[in-house]
Amino acid sequence: MSTNMSGESRKQHARGAPSHATELPPRIERRPKQRKRVLLSGIVAYSAGARSFPCSIRNLTESGARITLPVNLAVPSNVYLINLRERIAHEAKIVWTNGAEAGLSFVGSVALADVTDPKLAYLEKLWHGSATR
Repeated sequence: MSTNMSGESRKQHARGAPSHATELPPRIERRPKQRKRVLLSGIVAYSAGARSFPCSIRNLTESGARITLPVNLAVPSNVYLINLRERIAHEAKIVWTNGAEAGLSFVGSVALADVTDPKLAYLEKLWHGSATR
């Protein structure tokens, strides 16, 4: 037996609105902690600072973030995300991407003022360079 839905009913059903025939439970959140929606400026750096690009941080937790990506840019799986407002650099792994955005899982974080490793000095330089723009 086939059910004929109106265009609006199909849209509501596709958006997850409950249909009159069946009530579905809410979608289960897979993340251990809910991400906070934000709109922050950031910089993604990789290749020991030889490559970087500005990004928007769209949501954030202490363990990860969702960021925007430039179109058609291949990015390696291991990067640093610099949160410009907080002056924090997060060592991160890209766990998913759809071409326009990426989900990052943080491996470690360091305040830029506390960077002592000379190999990571480029992170603070990138932050200072962004402040002059």
